[in-house]
Amino acid sequence: MKNKTEDTAVQEMVLEGVAASPGIVIGPCFLYLEPFWEPEPRVISRDEIDKEINIFRQSVQKSHDELKKSYQNALDQFGNDVAAIMEMQMSFLEDHIFLQEVEEAIEKKRYDAAYATFTVFRKKKEYFLQMPNEYFRDRAFDIQFLKESIIKNILGKSKNFATSIGKPAVVIARNLSPTDTVQLYQQRVLGLATNMGGKTSHTAIIARSLGVPAVVGLKKMTDLVKTGDTVILDGNNGKVVLNPTPETIETYQEQQRIFHNLEEQLLKESTLETQTQEGKRIYVHANIEFQDEITHLLKVGADGIGLFRTEGIFLNSNDLPSEEKQAEIYSSIAAKMYPRKVIIRTLDIGGDKIISGLLDNKEENPFLGWRAIRFWLDHRAGFMAQLKAILRSNVKGNVQILLPMVSGLGEIYQVRELLEAAKEELRNEGLKFGESIDLGIMIEIPSVVVMADILAREVDFFSIGTNDLVQYTLAVDRGNEKVANLYSHFHPAVLRMIKMTIDAGKQANIPVGMCGEMAGDPLAVPILLAMGFESLSASHSVIPEIKKIIRELSLSDCDALYNSIKDISITSEIIQVVKAFFRERFPDMAHR
Repeated sequence: MKNKTEDTAVQEMVLEGVAASPGIVIGPCFLYLEPFWEPEPRVISRDEIDKEINIFRQSVQKSHDELKKSYQNALDQFGNDVAAIMEMQMSFLEDHIFLQEVEEAIEKKRYDAAYATFTVFRKKKEYFLQMPNEYFRDRAFDIQFLKESIIKNILGKSKNFATSIGKPAVVIARNLSPTDTVQLYQQRVLGLATNMGGKTSHTAIIARSLGVPAVVGLKKMTDLVKTGDTVILDGNNGKVVLNPTPETIETYQEQQRIFHNLEEQLLKESTLETQTQEGKRIYVHANIEFQDEITHLLKVGADGIGLFRTEGIFLNSNDLPSEEKQAEIYSSIAAKMYPRKVIIRTLDIGGDKIISGLLDNKEENPFLGWRAIRFWLDHRAGFMAQLKAILRSNVKGNVQILLPMVSGLGEIYQVRELLEAAKEELRNEGLKFGESIDLGIMIEIPSVVVMADILAREVDFFSIGTNDLVQYTLAVDRGNEKVANLYSHFHPAVLRMIKMTIDAGKQANIPVGMCGEMAGDPLAVPILLAMGFESLSASHSVIPEIKKIIRELSLSDCDALYNSIKDISITSEIIQVVKAFFRERFPDMAHR
């Protein structure tokens, strides 16, 4: 007779996480559990301080050498996309200010090397997890990986990597380092599922680069499975089904078939010009973080870059990246995309210690604090270097500047002054640059929506960032599980703010685009077209689907949908109407 635990183990269970890389796979799982090092506190004598500092430094160097080897292997086999992730992690180990904190813990608190590393890195990880920006929150897992690597070397432990997962399987892990992800990929891995991570975690980035379906942020999944269990991994919807019934397997096999057929069809059509049924031209641009993503966005027929996040350039450097280095990167992107437009967003960063020597304060509420344009206007030398670099990349006139987190007119005036000063410096230095360049602002703070009619007279374009606009409008931290259910870009207040913004833009005759997650949500596309959007920018992975939807929509149908929901005051009711419309019009995509 089976006990209760055994009965529970074989029951079908659906876990929801974050859709990190698209695709559906069905098969056995392989449970990969990295050892977790948690050294006991040990107080050392004064005579041991130098010895422990030396042990720490040697262990950091060894971890750096291991990463460098992995970086070179990844570069040789998979190119820059994957290798750049390891290069970023190496930069953390070259950050002397960061590492100095560990040495101070050894010297002042008399911790041994292992415990000093453990406490400092744990504190740093927790700090990153509290940041408002998802990209930076996901860097917390890099900190954890580096902590484990250094402590392993201090203790003289071996990696003990599972050299073979046997037959092809879905790998399930607490978290995966870039090195682990690549090594597992080489062993015919079907998919990846992790307890931790978000869309910008390195597991997610590498999985997308390698084309491996993945779901992250599954919390305690590793406690619920054992190697050999059958699982279904749905990277389209961020779900993993444990111990699926035959009926569930059959359902997902059909979805798998539909998905593959649809992907082939979408990719064939994606490079075609995007028009509605009436012939209305709609531009679909891509959001990118790294210049290596250009290959992917060109493959799917992106009309340009609607958002280039420059944070990655700064995070990859121990010091502020020079004007020259930035100009080289921006110019390379502009040249590869020409004549398509490239919108470069100036540094959007919070009050933290991510960049050595630049940020050195902790804020009680970084969501509402010293970040983005507010920070840059207080560090004008760094801001001037970025503005000059962007101007230098605009020699062919296809580059535009986008300012994040603008809250009022004063900030725009200050940036205009600095932009003119940057042009004057470049003239005096005899450097080539694009004299005429459009300046736009992110619409992500309610005050800017309220003043959109006034601000539209002072800038060349608007770009709506729905992620922050939803957060600030609804006072909801989507990273907080207790209130995340309230976060929705279909909230009637958010929809009204979006409509107010686009109406103000049209009144002033300036373009209004959208680069937030809503622009990449297939359900939202008909509403956005009805509101009057002619330009959307999303992740390159969803561009083929967005383009197909636009081609099969008529503006009259979009208007009818919008008119049916614009006076509804409850978010859930709006979503029900939108989903019903989508199921009726796009039955082959309804499962995605």
